[in-house]
Amino acid sequence: MSAKNKPGSSMLWDEILKAIVDAMPEQLFPLFKELYGKEYPRGTPITLLATESSTYRENPDAPPGSRLCDIALLVNGTDYYHLECQMRNDQDMVIRMVAYDLHFAMQHTTSGEQNLDGLVMRFPRSTVIYPEKNNRIPDVLRCRIIFQDGSEHIYQIPTVRIQSYSLDEIQEKHLNLFLLYVLLRLRPRLNPKRKFPLTKNELTAFVDKVMIILKDEVEQGYLTEQEYDDYVNLFRRAAEKIFEKHADFYEEVDRMTKPLIELPSVLQKRLYDEIDSLNANRDALIADNETLTADNETLTADNETLTADNEMLIADRDALAVELADKNAELARMRALLEQYHIPVNA
Repeated sequence: MSAKNKPGSSMLWDEILKAIVDAMPEQLFPLFKELYGKEYPRGTPITLLATESSTYRENPDAPPGSRLCDIALLVNGTDYYHLECQMRNDQDMVIRMVAYDLHFAMQHTTSGEQNLDGLVMRFPRSTVIYPEKNNRIPDVLRCRIIFQDGSEHIYQIPTVRIQSYSLDEIQEKHLNLFLLYVLLRLRPRLNPKRKFPLTKNELTAFVDKVMIILKDEVEQGYLTEQEYDDYVNLFRRAAEKIFEKHADFYEEVDRMTKPLIELPSVLQKRLYDEIDSLNANRDALIADNETLTADNETLTADNETLTADNEMLIADRDALAVELADKNAELARMRALLEQYHIPVNA
């Protein structure tokens, strides 16, 4: 997402959701069951759709433009879904969702049917996901739409308030993608002035519960080993952001989520990454050194120019002094000559 979720730190939470959908879109199936009662078996075809749509059809005479939504996908060749991740309770969100879904319908579902006059547009099943806790977020977003013929329709879509789910509910409903956001519920307690600030023991127990849930999902077949690793890596990214100013808490999460045994292939990749990072740092230092050298050469040249200018000024000053002495001597000689012939000399 772009400006709607400022400040920029919230971008991470959008990217986490997109990373899950890109790498393992079937993890959305439990969410669809929770929201719409739709169940899909593993292996159901999923097509990720373009999230950018042209505004040309709104007004062909207007300058080119586009709208960008978060996640759009087609399941089983028939069911369209649209998901948005929103960090704050924005009252205008429902209006944006109407616009997104209208463009989605125009781009993906507009069709003609023989037994109806004209075209048909089908809106996708949409939802707004709110990762942070906010008691003012409603269960559904509603907008009353009044058409030009006086007919009305209540546009409404469900909201997903991740922090309203306990860890037990997340585990029971296999809503694993929520686990990447549960650390957000601890953030308010990072303030040491709170009545009950977060303790390391509480954090340890919390993270331990999350890891148990993920391992249990693997044992039950809801996650593969690779998906488990992906979840743990994303969970570590989330922890790094949440605890960026609390090193002791992050170190505890790091200790609990870091693999105990590093396989040769993983070690090799990590070492290659570290080598690439060191090479990049070396190249940056070389570039900085070359820049500093060039700057030093420029300063040296400027200093030499200033020195030459100063020497020229000194020479000009000396020449003027000599010329002034000559003028004064000539003036004295003329004064003496005038006095010799008794010619009055004015001062």
